Amino acid sequence: MKTSILAASLLFGASFVTLGSAFFPQPASAQDAERATGPNYQLFLMGDEMALCSSMAWTHCNDTDWLDGKTMRTDRYINLSDNYTKPLLDDKLWPAHRRKTRDDVKMALEILYDRMRSEVVPERSFQDEFTRRATRHLYDSLSEREWNLIIDHLEMPAPKGKHDTARINLTKILAKRQILQAMLGQADKVRGSDDMPRIAIAAAGARDPITAVEPFISAFESLGAEVRWLPIDAAVNTAQRSGKCDDLDALREQELGTWKRARVFPEQHKQQVAFCKDALQGPKIVDWADAVLIVGNDPSLVRKAFLDPLSQPTDLMTSIYLKMRANKLVVGATSDAMNAMTARSMVASGTSAEALRAGAIAGEAPPFACNKDDSCPRNMNSDSATYHPLGGVGLFNVATLDGQFSDMGRHGRLLRVAATTNTPVAVGIDMRTALAVNVLNGAFEVLGERGVFFGIGAQQTENAVAATFHYLAAGARGQFTDDGVTNVKFAKGEEVVQEAPTTRFLNNRGMVDSLRLLCQERNSFNLIEKDFRLMVAGDEATKRVKAGGECQVTDARIGLSWQPDTF
Repeated sequence: MKTSILAASLLFGASFVTLGSAFFPQPASAQDAERATGPNYQLFLMGDEMALCSSMAWTHCNDTDWLDGKTMRTDRYINLSDNYTKPLLDDKLWPAHRRKTRDDVKMALEILYDRMRSEVVPERSFQDEFTRRATRHLYDSLSEREWNLIIDHLEMPAPKGKHDTARINLTKILAKRQILQAMLGQADKVRGSDDMPRIAIAAAGARDPITAVEPFISAFESLGAEVRWLPIDAAVNTAQRSGKCDDLDALREQELGTWKRARVFPEQHKQQVAFCKDALQGPKIVDWADAVLIVGNDPSLVRKAFLDPLSQPTDLMTSIYLKMRANKLVVGATSDAMNAMTARSMVASGTSAEALRAGAIAGEAPPFACNKDDSCPRNMNSDSATYHPLGGVGLFNVATLDGQFSDMGRHGRLLRVAATTNTPVAVGIDMRTALAVNVLNGAFEVLGERGVFFGIGAQQTENAVAATFHYLAAGARGQFTDDGVTNVKFAKGEEVVQEAPTTRFLNNRGMVDSLRLLCQERNSFNLIEKDFRLMVAGDEATKRVKAGGECQVTDARIGLSWQPDTF
């Protein structure tokens, strides 16, 4: 019961004090007049991966009549001939302790070839066959690296002239359309003319940036914007610094865990090599752009793309920072890549359960599913909560960030990192939601259809974390201070989309779903899941306002704890 008492003590003792706005000095009146002509928000933090309706992802479309297989790329194709399979099975790609798995892969490919009776098959069909009974056990035993290794080696070159064509206005989820259009609207304010805004897209947070960037380029072009690829990623940054631009394809294996991209995308590969060899091209693209969108779901890759090994910004990142601070550039970032926008400690990986059980570890994230191929670093597992103590790329000074937040129950990991690093403010952004921030004065607005969690003054014991918190729904506004938020205006409309509630809070929406109780004249609630407890409490200082069936609150308190053998 010792842990429970400590958790309760933290929960009801958590508080915060506003110290002012040192991060956001008020500009002089002349500066105010100048900036009034620019964007209201320079930074869009998007808690979702923003998957778009495209010819390669037609399940995200609310209409498929526009798709044309003759002019658009609609699938990746796998080649099962010896020319593709033999390089995949090379000893150097498989550690000695995984050679038996490699041999099983060889046998599985032979089985799949016999089943499908074709050397060339769509990737979807290949995966469907691989997950059938005879080979399902092998599929389940593969790490993410090993599955990517297989797909990348077997992937055929993309058809020349065919692209993954996307349409924002046909994307099923309205919130995603609205968020991207809102960012485009702010870029239009930068442009300040009748010309359409200019957007640069960098898939720096993606394992396979060339594949990831194409639909975003097409999507913004479909809205009439001028769009360019900003072809920076961790491999290109490494190649530039080491003078090895001609070795870019090999460096992709090392830095991104991506293989054979020069074969699959020969033209884009040449474009990246040329970009790599011209150190000024990146800053020139930023100078041209009104907005830069960074997509992907790996914050560590974003960090490696824009910083050097000493965590200093590259010239490219410096140009982005300076132009944004001059109110002449809008920057957006999606999904977990958004975590890397912070100047504070950067959340890199992990689950809330593991964060509560074992704490947060300063270091690189372990490989995804590393338990399957024994590649986890010492004293880590695939769920270990990790953070980078030197922060991300530094575009957002105030808070540690986390995406896909309530939907994946990430309260425990975010608050654990904040408490471990003494970070006064921690911000978690739900899926289908974005936080638009004015980095010059701290003003913010919640966009989309769900909400944003603000954890203030996180504290911890060995197996518990607690904080004061606010939860604001889409349509709410406020302003950041040094160590909190102020001037909050609750959302009052029906923008928030309510889903069927759950009480599971370790990897689901149980925490925010249960907040509805606070808007029903309850002052507290407790949830238990496995060996973990969630406690939320409000008092006379807590404000509560409904929005779209959900409950917004300010100045409530949250505590999470691991209590083995208690329940």
